[in-house]
Amino acid sequence: MNHYRIIARTKEKINSLYKVDLINSKQFRGFKFVAKYLNANIFEELHVSTFKYVIWKKPDIHFIKINTDGSVREGLYGCGGILRNDKGNLVLAFATPLNKCSVLVAELKAIYEALKICLSLGILKVWLEIDALIAIKEISVEKKGNFETFYIIKDIKRMLSHLDYKISHIWREGNSAADFLAKTGSNLDHFTLFQNNNIPFLLKGIINLDKTGLPYIRV
Repeated sequence: MNHYRIIARTKEKINSLYKVDLINSKQFRGFKFVAKYLNANIFEELHVSTFKYVIWKKPDIHFIKINTDGSVREGLYGCGGILRNDKGNLVLAFATPLNKCSVLVAELKAIYEALKICLSLGILKVWLEIDALIAIKEISVEKKGNFETFYIIKDIKRMLSHLDYKISHIWREGNSAADFLAKTGSNLDHFTLFQNNNIPFLLKGIINLDKTGLPYIRV
């Protein structure tokens, strides 16, 4: 079989798979020239935007914005969070290791610790923003959670009742500061607070980037 025959049969197979949705443009990402040669429809689909911009936004004046995250990876468990003011400047950040737990529990523990810090500092106007939709759902609906989450959800709701607050979702890319802190926490051996005098260099860079309003790219 010569190479022309091989190419022709490959084209035929690609077209057949594409028509029944067994392949799509994602399989050809980075190889547009191949897609163009094998199937014009796939190539045209590749021109459709497959990414979105994610921007971390500063809170309104007098509000403190809280971003939190949990980390469960390779047998390491942790959570972290960061509080920033309406200028985007650091108020306080924390990171802490956790005992073995689910991702949801790690997310909820991060929220719990952040709210506890706010109340201890007399911060009563907060914007809580996280990347875990399931955690938002758990603390927003009337149900009380399961045996694993019942008490922590109860404590979170109790603390929220003392606050003027709003809760929103942000994609993981825009939650980079909290993600960094959660992963940092999973490698620590005790609860740690970060202020301007001991802030990790990488976290400082993320904060400065967020302040500019430059977008992260979500593919």
